Amino acid sequence: MSVVEMAVEKVRQLDNDRARRLLAWLETQEKAEAGQPAPLGAMAMLGFARSFHPQQRTTNEWMAELRTGEGD
Repeated sequence: MSVVEMAVEKVRQLDNDRARRLLAWLETQEKAEAGQPAPLGAMAMLGFARSFHPQQRTTNEWMAELRTGEGD
């Protein structure tokens, strides 16, 4: 079963009020995505490292981690 089919099954189980709220939320997500152009160049990488290390770190902390790999 595909992810889309699983989502459709999940939505079928909702009552009308919850399905209406879900639809409204999806519409706001589409509008937000449509209003923001995709970042270009180096700006496209912002936030990528956060997917691996969610907590903020200083430049010195990042550099120390990178330098530990230099000896390998």
